[in-house]
Amino acid sequence: MTRTSPAYCFIITLIFAFSATGIFSQELERDLQFIDLNHDERIISEVNSRGGGSAPMGLPFLDDFAWPSSFEESGFDRPELVRWDSSPVRRTSTFAISPPTIGVATLDGLDGGGYPYAFNSSDPHDWNDTLTSRKILLGGMTADNNVNLSFWFEGGGIGNAPDLGEDSLIVEFKSIGFEGDIWTRVWSNDTITTDEFIQVVIPIYDGIYLHNSFQFRFRNYGTQEGNADLWHIDYVFVAENGSIGNPQEELAFLYPAYTLLRNFSAMPWTHYKDNPEFHMRDTLHVAHTNFGTTANNQENTGIKIQVGEDAPTMYNNEFIQNVSVPIGPFSTEYLSTLLDMTGVTASVLYDPLASDTTATFNVSLWEEEVGYYTNQSAVYDNDSIGFTQVFDNYYAYDDGSAEKAYSLESVGGQLAVRYPLAIADTLDGIKIHFTPFYDNAELETFVIKVWADDAGTPGEQIDTMYQFNSPLYFTDGHDKFAYYSCDHPIPVSGIIHVGFIQQNVEHLNIGLDKNTNANAGNLHYKLGSSAEWLSSEIQGSVMIHPVLRAGKDAPEIPQEVEEFTVNDISSNLYPNPTSSIVSFKAHEALIWSVFSLNGDLVLDGKVDRACVVTFNTSDFSPGIYFVNMSSTRSVSNSCKRLVILPH
Repeated sequence: MTRTSPAYCFIITLIFAFSATGIFSQELERDLQFIDLNHDERIISEVNSRGGGSAPMGLPFLDDFAWPSSFEESGFDRPELVRWDSSPVRRTSTFAISPPTIGVATLDGLDGGGYPYAFNSSDPHDWNDTLTSRKILLGGMTADNNVNLSFWFEGGGIGNAPDLGEDSLIVEFKSIGFEGDIWTRVWSNDTITTDEFIQVVIPIYDGIYLHNSFQFRFRNYGTQEGNADLWHIDYVFVAENGSIGNPQEELAFLYPAYTLLRNFSAMPWTHYKDNPEFHMRDTLHVAHTNFGTTANNQENTGIKIQVGEDAPTMYNNEFIQNVSVPIGPFSTEYLSTLLDMTGVTASVLYDPLASDTTATFNVSLWEEEVGYYTNQSAVYDNDSIGFTQVFDNYYAYDDGSAEKAYSLESVGGQLAVRYPLAIADTLDGIKIHFTPFYDNAELETFVIKVWADDAGTPGEQIDTMYQFNSPLYFTDGHDKFAYYSCDHPIPVSGIIHVGFIQQNVEHLNIGLDKNTNANAGNLHYKLGSSAEWLSSEIQGSVMIHPVLRAGKDAPEIPQEVEEFTVNDISSNLYPNPTSSIVSFKAHEALIWSVFSLNGDLVLDGKVDRACVVTFNTSDFSPGIYFVNMSSTRSVSNSCKRLVILPH
């Protein structure tokens, strides 16, 4: 994605700031901005001595990315499912718009661990992801066999689209040379990015490719700074006799489901148990597609719920057993007119007796398979989908995937997400997904806050917290959350608003789920401590979750999150309280800042080595302040509370 010059960005910021609020601040949904670089056309072919991967396979080769087909997913325990060598490319189901069937391969600027290839560097563009097929047995074939590679592609989808003329997607074929494998570019695109999938057909007729170690691969050229310049690939098909991946009939799911709850994607089990019928959905519309050339019948459609290893509870939809559907997308309602396996009318309910404090339910939806080659044993394919409904100790609106980023451009900007609690509880902390692209904000700071409700908007702060925190990023997976504990447990009930106050103008880039829209009526922000609360106008759901005690005796970090910890990089303040001189020992090079209770910067400084720092507070108004220290050599932070007495 193109990034403009710093001067131009500054001018645009001024225009937006004055037109929107009259100050230099705003609410942003972020696509990345990058410097315009000349596209590097440095290779048409290259020699590569790549080895490893799965054993060669025969034709046909098909992958619609609905089953676990990567080497990382199935290479060790289900090798028959594998279609690709080890790769940083991930399967996604929430980024593409109207794919041929559910699931695509998404190429972007993130490595296999979900971290940018080059974070906060000099705005690099380069070759990023590579998706390489298994070896395919083409030995002995000739041009008369009429072998084709076909696939469908889309630029951007719900996420950030590549820039025409700058970012590209290419296909390369492998031949065998004296010095190793030779990769030759046979197709490229940098002129088409649409929100519709386009089919490409490439003949494989040249004799240099008709060998028993033939492979093809996809590569993308674009920004290396994160989840941007996206390309989505689907329905990859290699076959003889001129066949292409466009079957006569293929009924499939189009998008995933993620919850059976009415208002949330997740909530504490003890809160759900209080009124289980109220929290369950009445309807569940799921998108399907008829990817073919004629109408087909949708048959044997149903839903299954399973707890652990127990026998599943299964339901069928009475009126979706022999329904003709036209070509293209259509929707199925899964929760109306349900019958259990004995033919009795039933409704879906998570059993409130399943557990005391936490519970996990595996939910599956299916339809009678129509299509060919896609049926994979004991895994989800395009005719079935599933999700895990987790009841732990937190609330959530989002589906767990960040398609874009949300940020505030304001010194002292405040953000709050509204959550109506089912029962009174104790708030122990919040978890946040900070999505890593463009701005590496790991040295920036914020303070967790929780507000009472005032007619739907944040009211008074329920409790005061002082501890500074910083965004955490991860290198071992996508869409991961960091957990930030409150300064102390906070009793809460009714409607609360949870969020933070950021200290500087830098973008903190919170994950924004674009497949849900809980922001409407639930997300509010302030552009500074003296500003009014505003309702968000950005569609989506910011990925911030309140974490509660939920029936447990002690706080518990949610599963699959990492806790933010503060390293003590300085001594305590002395004397404290005071009305004059204050000192502390800096244990390393650091930046220090003094903030008022409202988040206003009062005083700051910097030291380049371990030393004693002294500053005068005689001009400070009496009250509570906090002193933040941030290491200049690591991500360590420390925060001290300072009380100024009347002079």
